Amino acid sequence: MALPEKIEYLIIGAGIHGLSTAWHLAMKLKEKGKGDGSKIIVVDKNGIASGASGVACGVVRNNYFQPAMRELMAHSVEVWESDPEAFHYHPVGYMQISPKVMEEDVASIHEQQEAIGYESTFIHGEKKSFDYMKNIFDDWQAKGVTSILHEKKGGYANNTSSIYGLAKKAENEGVRILTGTTVKGFKSANGSGAINAVETDKGVIKCDQVIVGVGPWLRDIWNMLELPKTISIKDENGKTGKDFPMWEYWFLTEGVLRLNPTTQR
Repeated sequence: MALPEKIEYLIIGAGIHGLSTAWHLAMKLKEKGKGDGSKIIVVDKNGIASGASGVACGVVRNNYFQPAMRELMAHSVEVWESDPEAFHYHPVGYMQISPKVMEEDVASIHEQQEAIGYESTFIHGEKKSFDYMKNIFDDWQAKGVTSILHEKKGGYANNTSSIYGLAKKAENEGVRILTGTTVKGFKSANGSGAINAVETDKGVIKCDQVIVGVGPWLRDIWNMLELPKTISIKDENGKTGKDFPMWEYWFLTEGVLRLNPTTQR
């Protein structure tokens, strides 16, 4: 595919973030009467699903502790359900099987799911939990389980196949996907911070909007844009710790609710 001289929307990354953005943006442009996917190009330094998306576990769930994510995840599950065949999606549900120490948190997740009409069953108590699992798996033997959150929606998708399915959805809307193209830098207009072109190893592409969907490789783009390398963090006592490395801050793992800046050096 020839490198375009100019494009309206340039998306970096041909994984789930970049391709999902391309597909939905193309549909939204058409819906608004503002064009179609031909205004969009996706570039990737390797190929479709060649990064984290291609090796992800593929679990589709709404089982996150952060309440702010609940409705977003419910919407995401609906997208997977919209075309299971194309997305290689298997709607088998999802179960969180937990010990006593996690009961309270899991119960709160169930309450939040109920509040938005997301179907799930919460089983509380060791005997009830054992009987529930035994009814599903007749050889169930695990001890110490005191709660079960059984999401009736969700399931799993075959990682690489699902991303290729997403790429096809985007291409059917007119989106162009240019693989084997590495982003090397950005150009801005008249010394401002507004990006108006992307430099690649195959040439420069002028653009109106840049969307970054590179997942774990965001740090490379961040550095190209010369964004701050440190951050100030206010702890739970209101004290601000200054000049902590940005990427140590971002390297928090899922489920971490508190951050002690002195441990992040």
